[in-house]
Amino acid sequence: MRPLTTKQLQVLESIHKHQAETGLSPTLQELGATLEVNRVTVYGHVQALLEKGFLENLEPGASRGLDFTDEGLAALRKTERPTRHAAEFGTKQPLAVPKKWPAGPIIPLVGRIAAGAAIEAIENRNDVALGEFLRTGESTYMLEVLGDSMIQAHIQSGDYVIVQKDQSPQKGDIVVAILEDETATLKRFFPQADGTYILQPANDALQPIYCDTLEVRGVVSGVIRRY
Repeated sequence: MRPLTTKQLQVLESIHKHQAETGLSPTLQELGATLEVNRVTVYGHVQALLEKGFLENLEPGASRGLDFTDEGLAALRKTERPTRHAAEFGTKQPLAVPKKWPAGPIIPLVGRIAAGAAIEAIENRNDVALGEFLRTGESTYMLEVLGDSMIQAHIQSGDYVIVQKDQSPQKGDIVVAILEDETATLKRFFPQADGTYILQPANDALQPIYCDTLEVRGVVSGVIRRY
């Protein structure tokens, strides 16, 4: 495999940073804005990274279809160097690129507690690995929720949703959807017989979104809330 140039490594770092912060791959326009270069320049670097095998295009033609190959992840793991993002120039930041999520901490599950009528307090301890409980894996990512469109699905602003990016959406699933204007939203997924889609909020005060085309970037499998 041909080696990475310095600029190509900067592109990989920028894609990784964007994925870590948003759970999505950046568009070429977003990459260009981060690196302060034009879209044509970024396109050339991305094409070189695809040809060298450090990136793959999971959804050709989609604006956010880029992802890392095993070789691309390995290249990032070897790298601990000053980042070149415009907002962080000169800082030192190690890159954490887990290929496989660990099982996570073990927490004792000691029984059940009533939220209605009281029940007898009986302790029956089992251990739960959070990684398995939340179904985390190498295709899992997390997003912070902003807004109240899913409150009737018990997802509120400030919660964190666990998303499986390799899971095919089924009717009624809560999904991360990318609209035609490249904005992202969290809604229930309803494909229609004519090939269009309805994204349904879980809030009676809001209207559904009707889409001719849609890009689904993951299915929600869990919710985390802090108190």
